[in-house]
Amino acid sequence: MKKTFAILALAALLLPLGAALAQDPPPPAPPADTAAAPAPTKITLWGMIKTGGWAMWPLGLCSVGVVTMIVLCTRMVSRKNLLPMAVVVPLRAAAEQRDVGQMYSLARATPNLFTNGLIPGLRKINPEDPAASKPDMEGAISEAVGREEAQVSFWINFLSLFASISPMIGLLGTVSGMIGAFQKIGTGGMGKPELLAGNIGEALITTATGLIIAVPAIFAFFIFRNNLSRIVRDAESEYSALIDGLTGTGNLFADQEPAPIENES
Repeated sequence: MKKTFAILALAALLLPLGAALAQDPPPPAPPADTAAAPAPTKITLWGMIKTGGWAMWPLGLCSVGVVTMIVLCTRMVSRKNLLPMAVVVPLRAAAEQRDVGQMYSLARATPNLFTNGLIPGLRKINPEDPAASKPDMEGAISEAVGREEAQVSFWINFLSLFASISPMIGLLGTVSGMIGAFQKIGTGGMGKPELLAGNIGEALITTATGLIIAVPAIFAFFIFRNNLSRIVRDAESEYSALIDGLTGTGNLFADQEPAPIENES
């Protein structure tokens, strides 16, 4: 009886100890000297420019040049400036009346691509035989229009220049950044990525900036180039109609439907 009582007493003392050992140990407390993770820094435009290095300055000039050329070409390459209908309509009426003097005065009073191309053709007309003057007039107009188109294209071609040179400058900045990175690797910076971050950032940012400038520049170049070609093509049609009406070799308004004749009864 005494042995049984002793065993039960020992079991009662060991039961709380076993339950405590069966529980999961508490997680270790973090060390007191552990520093909080630094908050991510915000990337600003000035910070990107500084990271891009020297190549960002010529790229900035290219971006300003692209914006300037887009604004200039938007104002220049338009039908209102190159082929204004306010001038074409009076020239049509004067051509139907074969009034060369009136046409010359209208063209001189409103200088633009269309009238500047028409004036040399008017100078070639022979009043005694206008029909025989048609080839000379067409040749003079074609040559003058070619010069006028080249003057307008001179400014449009700057967009193509910026579109070509911007990626090259960006690539040069990339090569410069990679050279700096390899130099730091050679001096023992292989195990320290923070030393290479600046050069790698320079290599990536300059390439991206050059492409960002080139894409809208080449897009705008083709838009203005196509608009100019379409305006010149329409101007050539107007020249042909004016010459036909002025020389009597065709009807200026032959492509239009005749007006209906009303009965006077």
